[in-house]
Amino acid sequence: MPSPTDVPGPGEFPGGRPRVLAVVTFFPWPQNHGDALRRLMFLEALAATSDLTAVCIERPETTAEDVAELRNRLPGAEVVVMAPWQRDLTRRRSQAMRVVRGLATATPPWIYRQWSPDVASVLETLTDERSFELAVLIGEPAGIYARHAHAARVVWDKSNVLTASDLDALKTVSSLVGKARALVGLPFSFSFERRVLRRVQGVVVTSEEEEQRLHRRFGPVPAVTIPSAMGPQERGRGIDHESRTLLWLSTLSYTPNWDGLLRFLAASDDTFRRRGLTLRVVGAGATARQVQTLARLPYVDYRGFVDDLADACDGVAAGVVPVWAGAGVKLKTLTLMGLGVPVVATPVALEGVPHEAAARVARTPEEFAAALDDLDPQLLAGAAARARTVLQERFSREIFFRSVADAVDRAAD
Repeated sequence: MPSPTDVPGPGEFPGGRPRVLAVVTFFPWPQNHGDALRRLMFLEALAATSDLTAVCIERPETTAEDVAELRNRLPGAEVVVMAPWQRDLTRRRSQAMRVVRGLATATPPWIYRQWSPDVASVLETLTDERSFELAVLIGEPAGIYARHAHAARVVWDKSNVLTASDLDALKTVSSLVGKARALVGLPFSFSFERRVLRRVQGVVVTSEEEEQRLHRRFGPVPAVTIPSAMGPQERGRGIDHESRTLLWLSTLSYTPNWDGLLRFLAASDDTFRRRGLTLRVVGAGATARQVQTLARLPYVDYRGFVDDLADACDGVAAGVVPVWAGAGVKLKTLTLMGLGVPVVATPVALEGVPHEAAARVARTPEEFAAALDDLDPQLLAGAAARARTVLQERFSREIFFRSVADAVDRAAD
């Protein structure tokens, strides 16, 4: 299996290492958010195989230590750090300003949560000073800079075809609020994606299914699939397949995650009470109302954000990933697999992942409830072992590095 040091080095490309410009709108350090995981690994892979210049927008909470650590993890790369447009994303005035700017530019307002007005001029200056063989816009919000990132070839790394996800949410999200958000957001998503796709020469997606969605909505866009991956990860501590504690791990602010959790809990309420089960809920982004909703259920152990995921696995028998909307390879699924926690998951949660990696596949909330009655220790131990094999064979850091190196090689030809 290839390792990061196996990627092409200086002199292996015509004319030496290609010059690559990367734009990242969600600061990739620390690794305490799903958005940071793929972004950092993509930057590390690019730094290993190219002469990299990375323009990164800080998060509101980014510290000088975070910036120093990112530079330390990208040896030899030039890292340009930009301040975000808004430091307080929760103020009503900040929210209103994002909506106004979104309306004025036909762009989903949430994109401006990860935006800096100064990046455009910095990109123009960089590309005036030097020529780049490749520019990579990492993450959906980075697409807003497509017309400023000049290079021989511009590629957009997308974890989500937004238009397809909004259409899917209209059919699959159960809450009226979630459906309304998807309906309102749909024209903005379509306008934004169509505009960016006309300015780039290629797209990177995380699964073959996502590539198909891209082509259905936008035609024969040149695309390559590079699944998300998991780097070296500390194994979960104290995993106990005989316990009665299950683990839910994700971001609570993302509508499909919250909607799926509620549907799972509603269908499994009787099972949790009858069997004396506990659901440990771990994840950032919860509102006060969400916390109150979970607090009403005696079998929910709400932990919120935790610094150490390995510690959060103490006494856990299995993980559950109840999502019925969303796109691409799910990092929450890979994270649980990497921790050594066997998973019960929906087909959506297993997109791009062989189903044999799961202890059980549940297509409906009712099937999820039934699966909880059928989780014996031997079944769970076997699933955890299969998941480890799948991660090594298909979702390792080394494979991701090689895939990025191949993509850079093709773009530099």
